[in-house]
Amino acid sequence: MNYIHLFYQLLPEAVLVITALALLGVAVSTESKTKKTITCGLASRIAALGVLAAGVALVFTPKCLASGSHLIAMDAIALIFKGGVLGLGFLAVLVPPAKKEIEHPGEYFALMLFALTGLTLAVGSNHLLFIFVALELASLSLYLLAGFSRTPQSSEASLKYFLFGAVSAAFMLFGLSFLYGFSQSDTLQGVAKAVAADPTSVIGMVGLLMVVVGLGFKMAAAPFHYWAPDVYQGAPVTTVTLVAGASKIVGVVLLVRFLMIGFPDAAGSAAWGGITAGWSIWLAIIAAVSMVFGNLLALAQKSVRRLLAYSAVANSGYLMVGMCAAGGESSAAALFYVVVYGLATLGALVVTAAVERDQGSDSQAAFAGLIHRSPLLAVCLLIFMTSLAGIPPLAGFAGKFILFGAAMTDSIQAENSGLAWLVGLAVVMSAVSFYYYLSVLKQAFVKDGDGSAGKESLSLGYVLAVVIPAAALVLLGLLPSVLLDPIKVAVLETLGMH
Repeated sequence: MNYIHLFYQLLPEAVLVITALALLGVAVSTESKTKKTITCGLASRIAALGVLAAGVALVFTPKCLASGSHLIAMDAIALIFKGGVLGLGFLAVLVPPAKKEIEHPGEYFALMLFALTGLTLAVGSNHLLFIFVALELASLSLYLLAGFSRTPQSSEASLKYFLFGAVSAAFMLFGLSFLYGFSQSDTLQGVAKAVAADPTSVIGMVGLLMVVVGLGFKMAAAPFHYWAPDVYQGAPVTTVTLVAGASKIVGVVLLVRFLMIGFPDAAGSAAWGGITAGWSIWLAIIAAVSMVFGNLLALAQKSVRRLLAYSAVANSGYLMVGMCAAGGESSAAALFYVVVYGLATLGALVVTAAVERDQGSDSQAAFAGLIHRSPLLAVCLLIFMTSLAGIPPLAGFAGKFILFGAAMTDSIQAENSGLAWLVGLAVVMSAVSFYYYLSVLKQAFVKDGDGSAGKESLSLGYVLAVVIPAAALVLLGLLPSVLLDPIKVAVLETLGMH
């Protein structure tokens, strides 16, 4: 193994780790000398600079297509989505938590960077055990971050996140051991060769199912989502933005890698009336349950944070619809949509945090009159919620249209036109989601409310964290090919090697 080459491949992660250690040093040297507000602001700036530096390092990272002996798959998919994770991480650290939430900001933002390190490592992992270790580095950091504010809600969120995460990690590790025993290989390429030789192996399919359970937890797909509402509501908002955006991106990328690189010959069919054995039918069931369960429970939520948690469950279902078709176009569409979803949800959470800070609540009623108190927040919230609902001309509409269309196209090409039942369910459930997304906008634009949250209460970090995602959603809605075309090329290049 060429360790110099490996170091260059891991340069962004090295920058993140060095910045995290520097943050810990700053925290130790300034905690007793400086007020917490200054320490928190300084920690946020250092973390943001570190993430930016990691992004610059990523530009100079050499591309390396995975082979059977590589720990790292620095292919086009890894480069694009490492950039996506770092971009969402940058926006997340721009929003400093409230003083009452965080007692030790240096340690808090250092853990944020360690979580980002694990997530970026996972995106580019090619080795089964390395994937698990990277995910656990991110997960352990996020468990601690969820409980950092030390309130009863935050402690409950952290405990539930840890307990459910531990069970999902056990499932995933057990599944990976099955895959190793089945293929006698510790890379995805070795698994693919074993699957090609025996696509109906029970051991291989059981191993894959356990891996899907583990990744379903990361994506907050039903029925592996029970941690999500409490974490979204109780954890500090910076933590939630990382969980909602970057963590879901990593889950989707890894699921695409396992299904389309490791098990392309074992997809089977989820066609109505023509079901054949394979992972497609499992994924279709999880997708259907996630869409129905997430959307129906979101209708009953008064807390906007919990509403966005159930929205995350529903959107995991939409993403799995694209993967059920087992095609390159639909996989690329799912990867495009997860970026759009991450931007919209991150922005909506930041707006919610600003309202909660000034009004003392994240209930829908707290958004009443937002257009009068802060037009910038209200307009950005309009973009985020309508994009999540899938209303043109924003990126959410383009993403859903491309995703559902690609799923139908790939399934028809695979003589699996019966997948129309799943796409039809996705369209119906997407229409149901209009109600709860637009109910928040009704409060913000139609209802009159009390309060004094104005523009002057927004720091530069808050402004950037809502304006940048809003602008990106408008751009991607008008010109989706800006991101979709590179993703298609990356997916087809990666899948073309197998």
